[in-house]
Amino acid sequence: MGAVEYIKKYSKVIDDKLNKYLPRPSGYAAVLHRAMRYSVFSKGKRIRPVLTIAACQACGGNLRDAIGPACAVELIHTYTLIHDDLPAMDNSDYRRGKLSSHKKFGQANAILAGDALLTLAFKILVDGKPCRNGVQMVKELADYIGYAGTAAGQVVDMATKGRKLDKNLLEYINSRKTGHLIVASLKMGALAGNADKKRLYAIEKFGKGIGLVFQIIDDVLDGEGYAERFGKRNAIKQANALTKRARASLAVFGDKARPLDELAVFLSNRTK
Repeated sequence: MGAVEYIKKYSKVIDDKLNKYLPRPSGYAAVLHRAMRYSVFSKGKRIRPVLTIAACQACGGNLRDAIGPACAVELIHTYTLIHDDLPAMDNSDYRRGKLSSHKKFGQANAILAGDALLTLAFKILVDGKPCRNGVQMVKELADYIGYAGTAAGQVVDMATKGRKLDKNLLEYINSRKTGHLIVASLKMGALAGNADKKRLYAIEKFGKGIGLVFQIIDDVLDGEGYAERFGKRNAIKQANALTKRARASLAVFGDKARPLDELAVFLSNRTK
């Protein structure tokens, strides 16, 4: 199964499970429930939760182990997109060809929908029948998306708009704003697969590499960031080198890491 087929197969499973986790619109807060569903089911590629599943499989786990953490990761990703589109941040009216949440439901409801998705993600990891290593997952996610992670990347990105950034600052922003959630997605899968320290380290190393690759390719496609600073050819060369190193870190997993390896190649070669 190639990367495209792998993504299609598990995206359907992820969507079915997300549909069960998300509240049905009802009662006084029905608008909140509609706003949550609107953004979650907005034709996202589900790359991050698919990476969670692939990492779990690489570590000897299965879909049953991975699906809860995978959905939690996608809910967090959606929350970041809702907030990123707000007028106070990137001020985007559209997301994936549809009106962004705040244009559809108003700013207050969009903010609250993002908040609700974030908190639901943590609930999934530890509530009822908790995920394996759920408490550790909560800590890892909090570290990667909090004040030293995704939030920090967003703050610095906004503070440096319009400035010509050096490589260190550019990498700081992108490793946190984009890369940290990709690393977290992979580590959630590794923890779901009960990975030992050696495999957790390998997964983290892999994630740091492809997390930056993901952003570099975005910049190449948009003609900004790395591409603007170093030129498209040099940005692609950097992405290829990072991909090669990331793939090498998967050697410890043997054939079980084939989906991760194919996903790394797919992400480095994407055209949209």
